[in-house]
Amino acid sequence: MSDPSDHDERVEVLEDHRAELARLLRGHPRRSGSPSSLSGYLLSLREPTGYLVAIGLQQRDPGLQPEHTLRVALASGERAPILVGVMARSALADIIAPLAPVTRSVAAELRKAVPAGSVRVLVAVAGGAEVFTVKLSDLPPG
Repeated sequence: MSDPSDHDERVEVLEDHRAELARLLRGHPRRSGSPSSLSGYLLSLREPTGYLVAIGLQQRDPGLQPEHTLRVALASGERAPILVGVMARSALADIIAPLAPVTRSVAAELRKAVPAGSVRVLVAVAGGAEVFTVKLSDLPPG
């Protein structure tokens, strides 16, 4: 079982990035009309799980460049760079499932049905990963 302070840290990161996540969700082209087909991700590039997921995503999107993003952030003095993005929920689950045992269980959580008007958000921070269900109405307007 994970440490409650790790969960609290993930919640804090999610709160800190709600506006950016909302902007990305609104701007992401969707083939289906339902935002629940999408998933957001917040990945700490200085932690093993977040970096592992970022490298997995880079295999699908070579332009992601997590290593470059990490170097630039650290050079500019940013202590905890977070990679934020949005993609199809099923694709995210498929990419992360084979990476590690922790990402396999997170992928299973991503695949579960999403309540109407909500999206799943993967937060890989504090040495692990967790999936949150976020109501679209709780995201800042933009």
